[in-house]
Amino acid sequence: MIIRAVLYCHILLISTAVGGNGKTRKDWQDDPKGARCLTGYMTDLQSWVDENGQLTPYVDINAAIDMSNRPSVARTLEQELSGLKSPRPQHIRYMSLARCSLTRVPSVFQLKDNHGRRLADTLEFLTLYGNNFGILDPYIEMYDAELNATDAQELSVSDQSRRRILTTWSAGFHMHPMRTLKELDLRECSIQVLGDYTFQRMPELRKLYLSENYIHFIESYAFDSMKSLKHLDLSKNYAYDENGNLADLVFESNNVFSYLKLESLDFSFTRLGQRNLGIFTGLDKHFKRLSLCYSAIGRLRNGTFNSTSLKVLDVSGNADVICTPGILRGIEKTLEVLYADNVSLKNMEGFMNFTHLKILKLSNNEINTVPANVAKTLADLQILDLDNNRMMSWSNSTFSLMPKLKLLSLKNNNINIISREMYNDIKQLSFLGLSGNFLVCNCHARDMFEVASNNELLFNSTYFKGFGEDTEEPKLAFHSGFKDFNNVIRERRNITTFCEEREACDVEFNHNVSGNYLLLDYADYSSQYRCLQVSEGKSIDLYNVPSCTASNKDMGSMEEQILESWDKYLLLLLPTILLPFLLCVYVFRKNFKYFLITIRNSATLSLINKNDSSDDGTIFHYDVFVSYCNEDREWVLDNLLSHVEKDCNVSVCLHERDFQVGLSILENIVSCMDRSRMIMLIISKRFLLSQWCQFEMHLAQHRLLETRREDLILVLLEEIPRRLRPNTLHYLMLTKTYIVWPQEESERSIFWRRMKKSLVTHKLKSTENVSLA
Repeated sequence: MIIRAVLYCHILLISTAVGGNGKTRKDWQDDPKGARCLTGYMTDLQSWVDENGQLTPYVDINAAIDMSNRPSVARTLEQELSGLKSPRPQHIRYMSLARCSLTRVPSVFQLKDNHGRRLADTLEFLTLYGNNFGILDPYIEMYDAELNATDAQELSVSDQSRRRILTTWSAGFHMHPMRTLKELDLRECSIQVLGDYTFQRMPELRKLYLSENYIHFIESYAFDSMKSLKHLDLSKNYAYDENGNLADLVFESNNVFSYLKLESLDFSFTRLGQRNLGIFTGLDKHFKRLSLCYSAIGRLRNGTFNSTSLKVLDVSGNADVICTPGILRGIEKTLEVLYADNVSLKNMEGFMNFTHLKILKLSNNEINTVPANVAKTLADLQILDLDNNRMMSWSNSTFSLMPKLKLLSLKNNNINIISREMYNDIKQLSFLGLSGNFLVCNCHARDMFEVASNNELLFNSTYFKGFGEDTEEPKLAFHSGFKDFNNVIRERRNITTFCEEREACDVEFNHNVSGNYLLLDYADYSSQYRCLQVSEGKSIDLYNVPSCTASNKDMGSMEEQILESWDKYLLLLLPTILLPFLLCVYVFRKNFKYFLITIRNSATLSLINKNDSSDDGTIFHYDVFVSYCNEDREWVLDNLLSHVEKDCNVSVCLHERDFQVGLSILENIVSCMDRSRMIMLIISKRFLLSQWCQFEMHLAQHRLLETRREDLILVLLEEIPRRLRPNTLHYLMLTKTYIVWPQEESERSIFWRRMKKSLVTHKLKSTENVSLA
């Protein structure tokens, strides 16, 4: 016999497992680290409904009916329609059935208004936001589970049968053709499956919003006959497997979009996985906008978008998604906006000849330079975001090669020296962000700062000069790129305002500097617009650095002096000695450049502790100073300390435990290194991203050169590829023996034996030197 209650309980368990228990999306999953995708949110694209399914004041109340939060929808709606009174024959275009506790779409569209017109013939905008189509009616007439009354055993229910049951929520759409419907909002309705022909009777539907559901399966013909559909939102669909883990969305066929003329697709925060990449091959030249933000898709295939005219693309949060060269080939002439935040991108070689790019967001990657040959081809680029990369100081024209570039953000990179070339390279910008870089004080850094303060005094206000005003209307653009950066510009505050509030930094107009830009981030990060004054070994504000004068403006860095001296003697030396020397320099140019950098760093760092350099007779307070980044703190405290302090009887200096309160970080680093026999660097990829850790590494190298002692120990927590090694680290790894933390538990005893031997040997050598003195 067929037992309805058993089937209902079985379906109820399935629904509960994937979230159909009345909880909202926000109870299940938050967007990673508050990330915001390029496509924004559904309500950014239109004005008739708010994020909670409520009709907005922009809607003509004479053409709208709001049934949200009402029970017994069919009866209440019929009463509402019969009671409508209007001096003119206004038909119903907008309707909200939001949060009505519906378990399926109701059969109400055959109801007529007081002029005898059916809702199915007049509705253009419909929202069913916040209903619960994941909990099914126990009296549904589809049963594939049977109970053997004799043996009391439930027979199996096939996946196909379960899916068919889970598509019954859409029954109300099949009753009457909705020929005028243009936009349908089905957000947060606990939908799990999209069945074949679900929207077949909506021939004019242009925008379909299915975000914040639990969709885990889409049948082959779910969007069949939707010839007018332009925008499809499948974002934030969190499907769970039987173990409660996030699962990939499954398409029954890769041809699910093949017969549509889609212009826009949004998969933000919906797990697609690698196997679904084939669905994009069916998209044609009508297709312009795509968000794959945090969709776990892995690496794209070559030619994925060849058949499209893609203008807007967001691949943020997917590791290695565009790391293969040429992965975006085919859309160089159409792509205008690209968000690729946090995708493990190593370089910018893949953006050659993207001549129509206007916005390029590449924050939170591993880029260290912008090649000039790539920069020259980005002829239309207006906004470039390179925050939280590994960008270093540059010596050749780079950003000035992009004629339309107006906003450049380089926050939290590895820029140390502002050179004259860099200063000239950024003068044409309108907005610049440089906070979080470990700058060394020089007059060019002051001039860079002076330009921004001059422009504020010149305009005498926090002026807003936005982007994108001459492009598509925001409601039609289907992306928030210009809006995102315009908000950053609009919310910035002037240096002068900040200074006036704190009665600090007396900034005056300087006629000797020129440029167009303002600082994007000074008010929020003013403490990071400081630089290292090497002569005194302390950090000061940029406005306290002397400005370049006519006599010293040409001094610059050591490299600049070498180049200028070179010009004077070039003609005399070229015929005899210089030609062979130049050939050697060219062949070994990377080594020569690093030699100059090492000499400069050594000269610079020697000024920090020129009066405190240690000799062999120094009595040390610690045996070893350990330099590590905060992300590796757990390893240091749990693994290193217990072995080093207890097993090796070695006293350790840690910054969080032994730095003296009241001194600056810089003074503490120099002091603790000088009072330690040895220096141990705990190297990891995260170590190389820390400005202070890199400074400690430079200082350790300087100490080696100055004292001529072998008192440096390198510990690698992971293998560091050559492309990720700064020159300082590469030099140390070539000249010093280092030990690598093994991933296998069985090999770690050998690691600790090597560590102990190294520490004890260094300690004994140092003790002998002290006793001999």
